[in-house]
Amino acid sequence: MFTILWGAMRSRAAQAFTLVVLTALPAAVAAAAPWYALTQTARSTTATVAAVPSAQRTVLVHWDGNTGGDPVSALATFGESVRRTLPMPGAGGVLGLIRPMSTTDPGGVADHVNVAYRDEFCRHVRFVSGACPGATGDAAITAPVAQRLALKPGDRLGVRANGAAPLIPMRVTGIYEIADPAAGYWADELFRVESGLDPIYTVLATFTGTPLDRPVFTWSAEVPAPLLRGDDGYDLGDRVARAGPLGEIVDPTGPLRADLATESDRLARAVLLAAVPALLLGWYAITLAGRYTARDRRRDAALLKLRGGDRRRLLTLLSGQHLAPLLAGGLLGAAAGLAAARLLTGPGPLVTALWSLAAVAVVLVVALLTLTVADLLLIRTPVGSLQREVPPARGGRAALLADVLLVAVAAGAVYQARSASPDAGVGALAPIAVAVAVVVLLARLLIRTADQGGSAALRAGRLRLGLTAVRISRLAGLDRVFALLAIAVAMLVTTAGEAAADREAHTVRAQAELGAPRVLTVRAENWTALRHAVATADPGGRYAMAAAVDGAASPPVLAVDTTRLAAIGAWRPEYGPRPAPPAAADPVPPVTGHALELRVRNDRPRPATVDVILRNETTGARVKVTFGPFPNGEHTVTQPLPGCDSGCRLVRWQIPGQLGSDGVAVPEPVTLHSLTQRDPDAELLGEDRLADTTRWRTVAGDGGLELAGGSDGLAVVAARGATRSESDRLYAVDTPLPLPLLLAGPKPVPWRFGEPGLIVTGAGAVPARVVGTVPALPVLGTTGLLTDFDALRRLGGEASPPGVTQVWLAADAPAAVVDRLVDAGLIVLADQTAAGRAGRTPGRGTAPAGTFALLCAVIAVLTAAAAASVAASVDRAPQRDAATALRVQGLPARAVAAARYLGPFALVIAGVAGGVLAALVARRVVGEPASYFADGWRLLPPPEILGWAPLLGCAAAVLLLLSTVALAEGARR
Repeated sequence: MFTILWGAMRSRAAQAFTLVVLTALPAAVAAAAPWYALTQTARSTTATVAAVPSAQRTVLVHWDGNTGGDPVSALATFGESVRRTLPMPGAGGVLGLIRPMSTTDPGGVADHVNVAYRDEFCRHVRFVSGACPGATGDAAITAPVAQRLALKPGDRLGVRANGAAPLIPMRVTGIYEIADPAAGYWADELFRVESGLDPIYTVLATFTGTPLDRPVFTWSAEVPAPLLRGDDGYDLGDRVARAGPLGEIVDPTGPLRADLATESDRLARAVLLAAVPALLLGWYAITLAGRYTARDRRRDAALLKLRGGDRRRLLTLLSGQHLAPLLAGGLLGAAAGLAAARLLTGPGPLVTALWSLAAVAVVLVVALLTLTVADLLLIRTPVGSLQREVPPARGGRAALLADVLLVAVAAGAVYQARSASPDAGVGALAPIAVAVAVVVLLARLLIRTADQGGSAALRAGRLRLGLTAVRISRLAGLDRVFALLAIAVAMLVTTAGEAAADREAHTVRAQAELGAPRVLTVRAENWTALRHAVATADPGGRYAMAAAVDGAASPPVLAVDTTRLAAIGAWRPEYGPRPAPPAAADPVPPVTGHALELRVRNDRPRPATVDVILRNETTGARVKVTFGPFPNGEHTVTQPLPGCDSGCRLVRWQIPGQLGSDGVAVPEPVTLHSLTQRDPDAELLGEDRLADTTRWRTVAGDGGLELAGGSDGLAVVAARGATRSESDRLYAVDTPLPLPLLLAGPKPVPWRFGEPGLIVTGAGAVPARVVGTVPALPVLGTTGLLTDFDALRRLGGEASPPGVTQVWLAADAPAAVVDRLVDAGLIVLADQTAAGRAGRTPGRGTAPAGTFALLCAVIAVLTAAAAASVAASVDRAPQRDAATALRVQGLPARAVAAARYLGPFALVIAGVAGGVLAALVARRVVGEPASYFADGWRLLPPPEILGWAPLLGCAAAVLLLLSTVALAEGARR
């Protein structure tokens, strides 16, 4: 029997090769799917974990303990207890001690400060001056602490637990700054100070003796990605729950672990959505190939029956011819699929290869079963029927029932896709299900058109058209071949369109959430220092701009540099017209002198004082110059001005003493005549500029000031009924008011009962006006306010408004710009790009499968092309004989050649056009997705799936491929 099988396969080498190809294609999909799913899950979860701020993946343990006079042993015992009760393989852990204390600044004011120790502290900081603590009582402090306490390396300071506790002396050995504030080492809030003095770090031995012997013991560890994923059955939540006796445990990883679990499920579902249609198409193509090549096997079955062969020998003879091609195709497909998956995702563990081989085995078993079922039908066929050359008639009730079933499945899929859970069940397959139903209907229409059109063309004498239509009509399994081609084209068009739309949607969302192609979250001393650093790093305004986000405000506020927004920001039409920079103001000239001279008249019966508050426009440092106190009458007062060599801006005047000792407002004014700088000499404010009350703004409220401009300057007096003596501030208006705002969302409630205004830190309520109401704003979404960064900075006076300070960068910003920002004094806390953020945002449908979905669609097209080639080769000999007979009867050679080439080309064009039409109809019926994201984000309109670029590009590529196959088939005839 083996010799007979080998001879049969050698005589039908073309059929065996075809079966090898048709088996290799779905086998490649089956081999790639497990490898891609398992390997990509590990890669994506690792990337997701890396993208999450370290504070959200760091577990903390705090315990109020006692060193017992031996802090080294006490801390080691605590660490061992944590590692035993809360094991985290591969996580390591950082131990520390911290004790709240206080110290006194040179002015005698007590300041709260923490004295701390942490393992490997010196490796996570940079020393600006001095060295790391090395002995008992040594201390390392930050530059702000050194400035506040007027300390330098070598100086001594004292700390105490309270006012009655003994003073503990410490020696400053170095001034440090944090090397990487975003590192997990600094995730514990006990070692970060948002306000007040930064911690003082010392060595462990300093905690020997009271009162430092009762500190807080700390342990922190960044949880590795395998533990967050739950590899090897590790359950971090359960471990934390059972570790309660350790003390206070902070586990912020719960949301991240939930995201990782759903992410792996989404990826597995996406891989199945991409692979299952390709596998079904591959099995269907194998089944068709088995039916098309059954003619030769019919003769084998007939001969063996005539010779008395039993059913077992018949089945062995027929199905044995499939085993070798199936095995060869399976091995070839497994190798190709594993290579493709490795190329897409990289290397994976051995278990992934085993899963891939198991999936290939399933493909081979199913293919063999489908071919065996067809062979069993041959075995049951009588010998007479087996020897007939006439092909069986197409159609029948079974085919009609199958068509009805497909339409019913498509209708159910559409219903579920339009329901609340479009990704569940058959709803996820709605587009391809509808496309299959449309293709089936088109196939029936194509058969009828070819049958009737060919007859009509021949009767009309149009030989080329008629013969082409007849040739198509007589093609073996025309409806099935057309369906294969059209479904494969619809799969490719839909998959490519979904990939392009998903990529665009994710990019748009990332830019909407960031505001620019790249955003640095930075720490700056103040907004002025941030603005100066950006101007220094990018003086041309092409690559960088300053921005700030105050998400805690109501409504949230986004401040951007509107002069640079057009070049750097990712502005979209949904945000409305791009905000224009504020109108040019006429501020007080920059102050660069070394002294200030004030001419003033005091009409009060008692001495008065006038303060001038300036701000250094380079560092943002506050500079205060006090004139007085001076008695009643005219005076010219000169005071030195330190700290304005690089230029200062006049922020405000401050005239204390608005209320008398009896709490009643003082009625006599203080009149400002002029302000002049010395060295270099220049008048800053003359009587005419001071007298213009539009240049000055008071604080709104009960304790404000009244202004009166005259020929001799500006008279300032307490407002009638003033009740707050602290409302003695007079701000320079160096930005146009009311402050222009863009508003998204409803008006704030206070605006509904009064004029719009904005509460600015350090300046109180300032008038504002809404220049536009828009559906959405970058970063803020559908609710918030957008205003100019510099205008808000100026209104804030000497205090910077709250919020997260950022630097927005253009997509082509060179690395040197970031280096210059750091050199200018900014500390980069986070660096996010729109491209990186887009890749981390979870998608839906086949989007998580990425390029694997496109690979499956391409394999589906190749499968259809191979099946079409098999179908075209089935009746090659009879059609060649028919063409020869027609030539003998006088048919022109050109008509024969045209029919030989136009037939396959017509089928190709019909298949491509039918697939595109089916995809368009399916998308119209199913509808565009409301969101491309797993969390349902839909702030901006989603892009169309079947855009013209992927539609025409895929159709042209498939048409070129199938036309090449058709040309080769035409030449072989």
